[in-house]
Amino acid sequence: MDFSLSKVPSISFKIIIWVVVIGLSGYFFIESTFPYVSGNLSERKLAMQGWLVLDLLGGGCVLFLGPLLLWKWFRNNYLWIHRRIGKIYLIGTLLAAALVFVILANDYPLPGAVPSLIVLAVLWAFMAIAAWVAIRRKDLHNHRCFVIRSYVLGLAFVFIRIFDRLEESGFSALPFIEDVTMRYTLYEWMCWVFPLVIIELWLSWLPALKSKSYENRFNSNKVI
Repeated sequence: MDFSLSKVPSISFKIIIWVVVIGLSGYFFIESTFPYVSGNLSERKLAMQGWLVLDLLGGGCVLFLGPLLLWKWFRNNYLWIHRRIGKIYLIGTLLAAALVFVILANDYPLPGAVPSLIVLAVLWAFMAIAAWVAIRRKDLHNHRCFVIRSYVLGLAFVFIRIFDRLEESGFSALPFIEDVTMRYTLYEWMCWVFPLVIIELWLSWLPALKSKSYENRFNSNKVI
């Protein structure tokens, strides 16, 4: 096993990030499910309670199974469990993505956010299906990349609630916009567009630039 003291800061940082992400996912998931247990639901949510519970179950599969799928040690040592978890993850993602359209069709309270949620649902389902197609083709690299993308899109559940808490605490992420409805509409875009752009920068754009620089260096040497 290749391990040195130089890798300790990197490993510690990754552990901290995962603890924060999983901790926030668990907190907001429990907070979101509690009203269904206590019966403290709005009239709209009460009318579509069954659909919302299914949506939470699907989203929960993504939030809590995603880290297991991305854990390299777990995958290498328990591949058969990894594969079964992957199937549950795929079903959960497709279920949650499909139910977005059901939720939007039932008087969604923020009409301006409807286009954002439609695009999110379509991309979310696409990334999960693409991950499945990639692994069927034995393309491990793209399989992992698409799983990461689908997981990050699932984390919109967490990011939108962070924006909400900041707003409620008086620390708006968009203080220069006075219209509250406009701010919440933009949060619905920011909760998944910003994370997806950052992850694409890491997975695709920076590696592409590095690859191109190597290619140009090779070609210049070849000409000489």
